[in-house]
Amino acid sequence: MDVEVEDRILRAVPHRAPILRIHAVVAVDAAAAIVRGREPVGAGALPWSCGAIEGIAQAAAVLLAHGAPPGDGPRRGMLVGVKRFTVHGEPAAGEDVDYHVTLVRRFGPTALVHGRAECCGVRLAEGEITLWADAGGQPK
Repeated sequence: MDVEVEDRILRAVPHRAPILRIHAVVAVDAAAAIVRGREPVGAGALPWSCGAIEGIAQAAAVLLAHGAPPGDGPRRGMLVGVKRFTVHGEPAAGEDVDYHVTLVRRFGPTALVHGRAECCGVRLAEGEITLWADAGGQPK
């Protein structure tokens, strides 16, 4: 990724380039987040249909980590389900994409999140994902 990535993203998401799709938090609270990413180019870049899901999952990780103390350590988590996911369009390589995620409900360590990806105000993809995320801290 050719842009600087915010520290709170690096604490919430274990991935690095070319899998890391996000670089800046636009807005976040306990229920929703908007996280900006840049569509990767070159070796290792995912096709958009997979990359859109990954971008939404990474934005959801930022949402779920919101409010955790900075020294709490990296979070562990994983994408466990994708439901009703639709791809409407595709961004150009190197284009900024805004990932909008909303927490639908929590079940202990699992979370159901609705997300959408937009570029220049145009909806490119949307759907629901289920994630598992630990309570934080280093694995023991």
